[in-house]
Amino acid sequence: METPRKPLRNLHLEVNTPLQVPASPLMKTLGYGTGVNVYFLERSPKPGGQIRSPWAIKRVSQRTRRTNYEHSKIFNERILKEAEILKKLKHPNIVGFRAIAKKENDEVDSLALECCSTSLGSILEERLDNEQGALPAQYIKKMLTDISSALDYLHTDAMLLHGDLKSHNILVKGDFETCKLCDFGVSLPLNKEGKINFKENPDLRYVGTELWCAPEILLDEEEIDSKADIFSLGLIIYETIALIPPHSRKLDDTENEKGDDEEVITESEEENSLDQSDFTLGSMDESRPYGTRPPLPEAFELSEEYNLIMELFYLCTNQDPNSRPSAKVIHNSLTTKS
Repeated sequence: METPRKPLRNLHLEVNTPLQVPASPLMKTLGYGTGVNVYFLERSPKPGGQIRSPWAIKRVSQRTRRTNYEHSKIFNERILKEAEILKKLKHPNIVGFRAIAKKENDEVDSLALECCSTSLGSILEERLDNEQGALPAQYIKKMLTDISSALDYLHTDAMLLHGDLKSHNILVKGDFETCKLCDFGVSLPLNKEGKINFKENPDLRYVGTELWCAPEILLDEEEIDSKADIFSLGLIIYETIALIPPHSRKLDDTENEKGDDEEVITESEEENSLDQSDFTLGSMDESRPYGTRPPLPEAFELSEEYNLIMELFYLCTNQDPNSRPSAKVIHNSLTTKS
């Protein structure tokens, strides 16, 4: 990212501008996740006519609120936790916090965020549907440059493990002009050594999505570090090449059954949509080789411009955390000219 020519405005919440959130059915759905939906909020112009940028509104889904009160509470707590984390984070490749609010007599909070064009996961799904092949190398390198910068900041300055890295948690602005990391509801604090000791901190629990988990997570290691995020980043590289989630080749047969339901999901349609909670820890088929480097599709050929990308894929998905590069090393490898 280029250095901004002037200081960035503090956009956390404009003075005397309360967050007014319409009812969920009145907003366009941008996406969905485990127990939550994300909506597009078009804001009215300022009194002088100046256009305001739109916001993304994250709320516990109506389906979850209707069917499982305890889950609704858990997901709302994660939204509140994410708001507290994002208030403290300031990085050009981390989605910006805008506001947090709750309507009177409403049991859930609304988290307002910087609005981006789409997610990397949605882009890859569209390429798969259109049989376009691997994401162009220049886009993968741009994504890796931006996200490794965000991770370096998280791991060394903010002292946080993201804890749920996957393609749908990477937002894309424009034609890969900027990529931003999002969804910090299950992030975990790192100690001064950059580690998490679960025995010493029994209240901490890694929640992330199993398909993208590092082996040390699945083995319930007593202590982990930031390299768990790096393994997940390696699996995102896999996604940009294979266009499917890691370890999910048997799931391909369901793609045609889903049709176009996931393109624009409304509250009524989400009943039949694939919930990402289907892929969370403890819910998956134990016979699958999760926590390993997934094989690329057979007879897969890539041009030389993918060489560095594939090298990073193999390094990030090493079984031994000590053999994986840090986010800073990844960023430097992409930005240092040979």
